Amino acid sequence: MAQNLAKSLTAFKGTALLINIVIGAGLLTLPGLAVKIAGDHALLSWILASAVSVPLLAVFVILGRSMPEAGGLAAYGRRAFGPFGQRVASFLFLGAVVFGLPAIALTGGHYLATLVGGDARFHAILLVLVALLPHMLPGNGAANLMGWIASLVVVAITVFLAAGLLGVYAGPAGGSTPILPAQISATTLVAPFMMIFFAFTGWEVGAGSAEEYANPRRDFPIAMIASFVIVTIFYLLIAFVAQKTNLAGAHEAPFVAFVRPVLGEAGAIAVAVLAALIILANLSGAVWGVSRMVFSLARDGILPPVLAATRNGQPLSAVIVTVGAIISVLVTDFLFHLGLDTMLARAGLNFLLLYAIAAASLVVLSRGIGPRILGVAVILIVAGIIGWSRFPVLYPALLIALAIMSEGGARMRVLVGTRKKDPA
Repeated sequence: MAQNLAKSLTAFKGTALLINIVIGAGLLTLPGLAVKIAGDHALLSWILASAVSVPLLAVFVILGRSMPEAGGLAAYGRRAFGPFGQRVASFLFLGAVVFGLPAIALTGGHYLATLVGGDARFHAILLVLVALLPHMLPGNGAANLMGWIASLVVVAITVFLAAGLLGVYAGPAGGSTPILPAQISATTLVAPFMMIFFAFTGWEVGAGSAEEYANPRRDFPIAMIASFVIVTIFYLLIAFVAQKTNLAGAHEAPFVAFVRPVLGEAGAIAVAVLAALIILANLSGAVWGVSRMVFSLARDGILPPVLAATRNGQPLSAVIVTVGAIISVLVTDFLFHLGLDTMLARAGLNFLLLYAIAAASLVVLSRGIGPRILGVAVILIVAGIIGWSRFPVLYPALLIALAIMSEGGARMRVLVGTRKKDPA
C-alpha cells in the first residue's frame, strides 16, 4: 500500500538539497571542457546558459508552488495532458537520468583515479553505493545530513575558488585564454551550449521534492531561487578562472590546474577529495529527486506497485532501484565505452525538452496571462536552442515513441478488460 512521504524539508534544507542535486559534474568538469571547445567564447557561453535558465527556473517555481507533488514533471504532464503527457515526461526524464547520473558518478571516479589509481568506473560504482547510505537514515536524518554536506561543499568550493583567483592574479598568465573574444562567433558561442546546459539541470529533478516541504507555497520558491543564485555565482566565477588559467592537459579536471600553482601537490590531492565529496552530495541529492518520481509513477500504477512502498516516510524501494539502474549503466560503459561528453550532452537535451513540457503544462494549467506568456516564451527559447545547436534528436524521439506505445498498450489493456467484463 502506497504511503505519504515525510514532510522533512524547510527553506534551508530544501536549498541545501537543491545545491547537492545541481552541483556536480557541471562544476568539476565542464568549465575546462568549455574552454577546450569554445576557447575565448567559453565564459560567454556560460553567461548565455545562465540567462536562458532564468525563465526555465521560473516555470518550475510556479508549478511546484501550486502543485507540490512527488511526481514533479510527470505530475505536471498528467495534469495538463492526461496519462499521455505523464508518460512522455516520465520517459524523457528517466532517459535523461539514465545517462546523466552515471556521468556524474564517472566524473568523481576520474578524480579519485588521479588520487589513488585504478579504474574510474570502479570508483564511480563505489561512490554510488556510498551515496545510497544517507537514504537509509530514519526520519529527518537524510534531510539533516544533506544540509551539513551542502554547507561543507560550499565552504570547500569557496576555498579552492579563492586559490584559483589568487593563482590568476598572482601567478604567470602564460597559456591562458583571453576572457572575451575580439569578435563574437555565433557558431563558437553555441558549440558547448548543450553540454554547459547540463550544469543548469537539476532543478527539474528537485521539483519532485515539493511534496516533502512542510510549507511548499512559501519554502519551495525560496529554496529554488536561493539555490539558483548560489550555484550560478559559483559557475560564472569558476568559468572565469578556467578561462584565465593555463589548462594544458587538465581540461577534464580544471580544479587541479587551479590550485596546484598555489597549494602544490597537496592542493591537487585536496581537490580529488573535494571532487569525491561533491559527487557524493550530487549523487545522493539526485537519487532523492529521481526516486521520488519513480515512487510517484508506481503510486499512479505506471511502474510496479512495490516501488510505491515507504518505510518511515522514505521510498526505499524506489531508491534502491534508482541506484541499481545507475550501476547498470556504469557497467555498460565499462563494456562499450559510451563516452562522458556524449552522456552529458544527451542528458542535457532531454532535460531541455522537459523544460518545454513543463512550460506547455504551465500554459495549459495557468489562469493568469503572465504565467502563460512565460510558458510560451520558454517553449520558443527551447525550440530556438534545439534548432540552433542542431544536436541529434534521435534519442529523445525514440523515448517519445516508446511512451506512445506504452500509453497505447495501457489503453488497450483497459479496453480488453472492459470487454471481458461486458458479457457478465
